[in-house]
Amino acid sequence: MDTPLTVYLDLNHWYMLGAALAGNPRQPEHTGILKQLTHGVEQGRLMLPLSTVHYMELSENPRDHQREEAAKVMVSLSRFTTMAPIGNIISEELALGLNRLFGRPAFPAKVPKFGQGVGFAFGKPGSFRLKGGTTQDRTAVEAQLGMSITEFEARINAVAEYDLLKQPPRALASRIPDYGPYAARRVADKELASFNVMVQTLRTDPEIAKRPFDAICARQFLFEFMDRWVQAQLDAGFSKNRTPFRAKEEFTDFLMSLPSRRVAAMIQFHYLKDVHRDWKINDLRDIAALSIAVPYCDVVVTDAKAWDALVNRAHLDAELSTTVFKRLTDLGAHLAALGVKG
Repeated sequence: MDTPLTVYLDLNHWYMLGAALAGNPRQPEHTGILKQLTHGVEQGRLMLPLSTVHYMELSENPRDHQREEAAKVMVSLSRFTTMAPIGNIISEELALGLNRLFGRPAFPAKVPKFGQGVGFAFGKPGSFRLKGGTTQDRTAVEAQLGMSITEFEARINAVAEYDLLKQPPRALASRIPDYGPYAARRVADKELASFNVMVQTLRTDPEIAKRPFDAICARQFLFEFMDRWVQAQLDAGFSKNRTPFRAKEEFTDFLMSLPSRRVAAMIQFHYLKDVHRDWKINDLRDIAALSIAVPYCDVVVTDAKAWDALVNRAHLDAELSTTVFKRLTDLGAHLAALGVKG
């Protein structure tokens, strides 16, 4: 492999690897797979990025030992590599899509899909830096530290990144001012409520039910990236009152041509076929993460229901040339076939 194979794991698989690292594998094979992944990362053959969803869902887990196990293996295998936030991805896809259809913007800006640290994942890059002082002062500090300032900064940042993944013990959380591990959950509750309005409309309005993708794309547009669409139009030389599409069907087709929007819409479409499905916050979060991972990673290991939607129903694995699995053991066999040994 000239470039690392990018492997995205749903959080449940990180929990399994964390248990294996702690010496309590849920399946005996997981220990060997952990060794495979470790060797692949050390050899530069594999890259396992984290997403914003990993940080949010892990922080909400009330089990201290499980968070710690997962955080340890995430640090070891990801090396703090993270995926770009979905908003940045959508902005790029909108610009590229308009360029493809209309030739403008002439030079759509590219967005790095992978970077370093929680700041990159949430679109707020930044890290600890020791600033100020003369060269002589810094040399004196290095002598006291017994290491270079660059190495000291790297160690501080690594500790901070690990602590952000692991989160403090729940027994201490209530004593930390303004600490709220469920802050993102409150935002997600509102998103779920708005999503359920669309679900009920599709189930009760026969006319809307005939056009499910119009409803799905309309909700995505209104609740997820309307402001980015306005900016994309302006950057392409259009205006708020002079849009490039004359009919909503044209706009739906355009959105469905964008990789992340297509993945999200197709999973939602196939999930919606289950009229008795009780939608959860984690469903929406997982779809958001997969909408980046499936188009921009080489391998994705997800859960059984998402695998079924992606592979059996939508065939997005073939369409986007992404290998999708539902079990860590399948990943282990795949890596072995590529020559990544444990």
